[in-house]
Amino acid sequence: MVAEKESKYTREFCESLAQRISAEANVPQECKHFDNVMIMVRRRESIRSAQSVAFEGMSPGEAHAAMAAKERGHLNPMQIQRRMTNRTSNRVW
Repeated sequence: MVAEKESKYTREFCESLAQRISAEANVPQECKHFDNVMIMVRRRESIRSAQSVAFEGMSPGEAHAAMAAKERGHLNPMQIQRRMTNRTSNRVW
């Protein structure tokens, strides 16, 4: 029975799981002995925390909307407002 459980957690399975896991605490113990899996999870955590710095001054709702807009490649409402109220620019957006 132990052999069945160990066969489930192969390197490939753990790597695919690491691409979807958001925190190191959520990694199964069986996957933690693969070094590259833990590196992938830690790298995702650091990227996510570095991106959240840009949204620190916003309220939670505005920050969520801005992050969603950035993921989709659209402008968030703050960027639109800043572009539309800039008097020095004669550009039409």
